[in-house]
Amino acid sequence: MSTPYVLPYEQWLVKLEESQLMASPAELHGLVSGLLSAGVQPEQAQIMPVLYDFLNDSQAVPVAVQKQILELITATNSQLLQPDYSFALLLPSDDDSLIERLEAVVEWCQAFLVGFAVLQTDLSLVSDDIRDAIEQLTEITRLDVHSSSDFSEKENEESYYLVLEHIRILALNCFHEVGQKYHAGDSPKKTLH
Repeated sequence: MSTPYVLPYEQWLVKLEESQLMASPAELHGLVSGLLSAGVQPEQAQIMPVLYDFLNDSQAVPVAVQKQILELITATNSQLLQPDYSFALLLPSDDDSLIERLEAVVEWCQAFLVGFAVLQTDLSLVSDDIRDAIEQLTEITRLDVHSSSDFSEKENEESYYLVLEHIRILALNCFHEVGQKYHAGDSPKKTLH
């Protein structure tokens, strides 16, 4: 099974700006990933109302971008389900500055946590591993991307990729332990509004 195509970050920037939506591509993908990892089904009726709240003050998004968002949801769900752990975060390319990429990582993590909290409001109901993953993602949101570094550019790039891989694994763990549990038929403790 092949993973559906996901638009590059730069194209998402243009689409979201043209549609006057209040989120970056990293935030959109983080939110979708968090919702799916919490157990929200990837169906339009389940997930789009939450995205409307986040992206457009509870108003439906323009049809032109709605189709792309639905494709992103399908692709993200497909990536999360892949046995080869090919899930990738939607972030700026390596050609962008490290600060821009770090800002996007922080935005992605913040949005993931918001999405996860939509259904998983009581962390005492999840395993210690998942609580630890949520704490680690929360720590990443506190990253000061503008602080000066004593490390070389090469060391900073290496650190960036290590953090990125760690986030990816944390998100996959949340999806496999929590999200798939609800995809398999257990009903979440909280309903969506």
